[in-house]
Amino acid sequence: MDKKTSIFLKKKFKEYYFRHIEAIESPSRIKEREFGYMTFDRIMIRHISFQNSGDMQARILKESPNSVYYSTSFYEEPSLPMHEKGWKGGDFTFDIDADTLSSPCRKDHDKWICRICGMQQVGIKPKKCPSCKGTRIHEINIACGICLDDAKNEAIKLQDILINDFGIQKANIDTFFSGSMGYHLSIANSDFAEANQAVRSDIVDYVSGQAFLPESLGVSRKSSYENMIDRFPSESEKGWRGRIARYLKDQQNREKHMDTQMILTELFQKVGYRKFKLAIEEAAKKSGATIDPAVTTDIHRILRLPGTLHGKTGLLKKRCKNLENFSPLDDAIAFGSDPIKVIVDDSPQFSLMEEQFGPFKSESIELPMMAAIYLLGQDMAKVDE
Repeated sequence: MDKKTSIFLKKKFKEYYFRHIEAIESPSRIKEREFGYMTFDRIMIRHISFQNSGDMQARILKESPNSVYYSTSFYEEPSLPMHEKGWKGGDFTFDIDADTLSSPCRKDHDKWICRICGMQQVGIKPKKCPSCKGTRIHEINIACGICLDDAKNEAIKLQDILINDFGIQKANIDTFFSGSMGYHLSIANSDFAEANQAVRSDIVDYVSGQAFLPESLGVSRKSSYENMIDRFPSESEKGWRGRIARYLKDQQNREKHMDTQMILTELFQKVGYRKFKLAIEEAAKKSGATIDPAVTTDIHRILRLPGTLHGKTGLLKKRCKNLENFSPLDDAIAFGSDPIKVIVDDSPQFSLMEEQFGPFKSESIELPMMAAIYLLGQDMAKVDE
């Protein structure tokens, strides 16, 4: 990012925070958390602590950073180096990111740039550059409504598992649009606050369906028709057995009056144990939530602070009061339609506030502020002289 663009973005972020500083959410137990921020020169500043929300807001106004972060954990001394902080516990946090999903639209709007030869193309990042065969490839993910809907569906599945299998009240699950490609779900002050990394890893396996074994349905290679139908779950059964039953019934596209035990029994008899086992594993994968395991298991993780701007998109990390009706490319917009002239290098088509922009290639164009900042932050454009 060139200096002029960096200065411009910092100015616009400062103006936004000056008008909306009260909208930044203060996490609970603020004195026990570590804070950090990224400057527009791409320098990361960490191990900061605040006594109250006023101190936090004042620092954000003063620095007007590219991105602001807070720790999901609580510490005895949050401003000390990591090994001296004294871990006390932490929120239970999940991250769902559209760029880890196999949404078909990604080939139309994602972009990659080879750091070695400079080749760039729209589409999924290859393992090696087709031109120079290098592996230093930078990926730019541009979210569209389709892949963000896919991420939302994963968040809804995760909410369902947390509520119905773990007994967590929906009101205790804080759900946010991340400001870029997905959603953060966080549970504060729960029974899991002091869970170590091993316990958190087990829960990751559970919510993603990786911990489910086909044998949990009560079948083996030697199962007979007579004992099989009584062991299979019904649609109304709780937990993963019922979840698998509902998924497979939908996939088999049977009449509603046909019970799931009969559907599962017929499937087993038709395809045999090996293929039935594969079908169950696929059902568990599809029924579970696709999450980033590192975010949940890392007890020293920092996340973007709710109510702050995402440095690459200019969108907000926004609380989803009603996840089903939340529209990130509308509801998380921070900047308006004031026109600004920018020079766009190479940009796929993208959408904000139901307005389509691009594709652009090596052109100077006047754009609404929200679209210009979206491109400037991702190094796809620079401020026009």
